[in-house]
Amino acid sequence: MIMDDPMSDAAHKTDYLAYLHSFRGLAILCIMGAHAWSMLGFTSGAETRLPDFIWLYATTETLFHGSTLFFALISGILYTRILRGKPWRSFYRSKWTNVVLPYAFITLLLTALAWPMYLEYGRANNIEFWFPKELAINLASGQAQIHLWYIPVLCVLFALTPLLDRLLRFRRGAVLIVLSLLPLIVSRTTYPNLISVPTVVYFLGAYAFGMLLGERLPAMLAVVERHLGFLLAMLAISTIGNFLLFLWDYVPVGLTSAHQSVVYIHKMTLALLFLYLLHRLEARQPRVLGVLGTYSFSLYFLHFTPISLLSEAFAKQFPDASLPAVALGGLLSYLLSIALCLLVSMGLRRLLGRRSRMLIGT
Repeated sequence: MIMDDPMSDAAHKTDYLAYLHSFRGLAILCIMGAHAWSMLGFTSGAETRLPDFIWLYATTETLFHGSTLFFALISGILYTRILRGKPWRSFYRSKWTNVVLPYAFITLLLTALAWPMYLEYGRANNIEFWFPKELAINLASGQAQIHLWYIPVLCVLFALTPLLDRLLRFRRGAVLIVLSLLPLIVSRTTYPNLISVPTVVYFLGAYAFGMLLGERLPAMLAVVERHLGFLLAMLAISTIGNFLLFLWDYVPVGLTSAHQSVVYIHKMTLALLFLYLLHRLEARQPRVLGVLGTYSFSLYFLHFTPISLLSEAFAKQFPDASLPAVALGGLLSYLLSIALCLLVSMGLRRLLGRRSRMLIGT
């Protein structure tokens, strides 16, 4: 049993970092997967041109949609397991260097690259754009690229961390337990209104759950081991429900989306099972997941550009691609984007050393 492992606190933290690091590698694979096939389907017109594309879409979205929840969960675990007790100044300096600065750099770069399109649109519609204003809007909203919305949300979670830490000490974390359940009734908003109070609440739930897990991780893994059958059944049911809701093109009404509730259950259950399985591997962590974990944040910042460019190239080369061709094209876009982002990240890290963290997060 996991609870019987006689580890010192230092040894336990070393083991914890190894399997959590691998989980971070899995998380970025899932996040990139959420964009590879959906972007290709949109760019190539397959989502409207091929009636059966919905089956591919439902499959990939069932597997990958909502995987950013993994990042929020990991951030919560990291806080209570590693960062708790350190000065707040150190905590926020780290977030400034590793999150805010690379986000600001990537947003500045993307806004500058898109500026000719801003000006062209402005001339066509008699609108005057001012670069500092548009940059400020993109920084606040994460609109420079479709996936960057998560960073402003994450910054709110970091700002709330001192309060959450105090609440974690109150009545054995009862308030955080409630917060971790709120996403079952308060659903994130979706494109184009990706940032909202409900979205913050939704990801706050995963962050709070991570803080709870980090504080009592060995005990929670022992619970997973004792109830493995139940969790596997929960995973199967939520996977089927998730797939059917995508297949039926469910449209939510009001504050609660049944679909986003199912996604939350699916991803939190999957996270517990991933952590349990990776913990069992002990020192035999897959090397590829370690590499992906190391570069996970830079892959997050960079991945959408190659996925978008590769999708556009595929659409131009194969305008009438069949469903199998689109499925294969999505896989190639996915794998090539991983490889390209890793090469760029490794190259910049080799060139700039630790300063690369301020540009790409790694």
